[in-house]
Amino acid sequence: MQSHTVPRKLLEQFAYDDPVTRSKRLWRYRKGQAPWPKASPRTATRWNRHFADPANAAKEAELEARLKREFEDPVNEFIEMIGFRTFFFTPANVRALTGYMTMLFTRSRARRGASQEHADIIIEALRSLLTDEQRLAELIGKYTMDVIGRRLALRMVTREEVAAAIENTIAKHSSTDETQRRYVQSVETMMDFADENMLNGHWGILRVEPDQPFVIGDAPVVTWERSDDNRLHFGQGFARPNVEAFLPVSPTACLYVLPRVGRTRPLLAPSVVEVNMAQAALATEHCFTNVCSVDIDAIMQRHLGTVRIGIEGFSVRHIDYKRLMFDILMGRHPQTAATQ
Repeated sequence: MQSHTVPRKLLEQFAYDDPVTRSKRLWRYRKGQAPWPKASPRTATRWNRHFADPANAAKEAELEARLKREFEDPVNEFIEMIGFRTFFFTPANVRALTGYMTMLFTRSRARRGASQEHADIIIEALRSLLTDEQRLAELIGKYTMDVIGRRLALRMVTREEVAAAIENTIAKHSSTDETQRRYVQSVETMMDFADENMLNGHWGILRVEPDQPFVIGDAPVVTWERSDDNRLHFGQGFARPNVEAFLPVSPTACLYVLPRVGRTRPLLAPSVVEVNMAQAALATEHCFTNVCSVDIDAIMQRHLGTVRIGIEGFSVRHIDYKRLMFDILMGRHPQTAATQ
């Protein structure tokens, strides 16, 4: 099944009317290639088995239907109006857009690609546990008490048994199917997540002239933190201090969200070039808009694909995953957030 990562209606906002095909088309920008004028909003960000669940053949169609019904359709009712200067945000608009932006981030190929990085970090942490004698001793004690408590045996669990359990967990996380299954699970989880910081943040619209348009990337929800010396650090977590979030909704309009987080620096007005740089940096392959532009292509060629989720941006490397996995193996079930 072909799954959509950026909704067709959103891409159509960036399309031009092609007189040859008599249909809507996009100018597609890709690193190392000249801009191409024939991308279709219907297929430009459609990927085979993107939401496929290895254990449930019906899941992909189910997720596509839910994404359309619960997130796309409510925003499609007013998305064309956002570009008008008379548009104002209602509480219902903000609720719909909060879920829409959350799911646009989660459903992207960039976020899916981060699932493998996350799996690699977990495997690295588990392998480190195999050489940590103190924590292995604690696990031996925990599992021994579990065995005795369930009246299965009156004996000590061996180091070899604990090591084998960890090796089995490593093998599970090494499976491509498991990585995809966990990604699909994360999409479902985020459908029920309400980002209170974004919902209760400040919502605005950046507007530009048609001759200097915004582009939209294949990972269109982007963030940055602006440093004291005016440098932009792309791919910052939505809950980080000073973070700013963006979603272009047409060549002349871009949602600009300041989540409700601590702010220690004065805000500077974002420029169209900065937003387009961010769109390029977080994209995996493509950016789109309604015109062919030498200036836009120069930005794309320089920045496209330079920030990978889970590596250069939205990194989870600051989390002590060795301790996290140890706590899970001990039955403590700690909480963590992958985009912090």
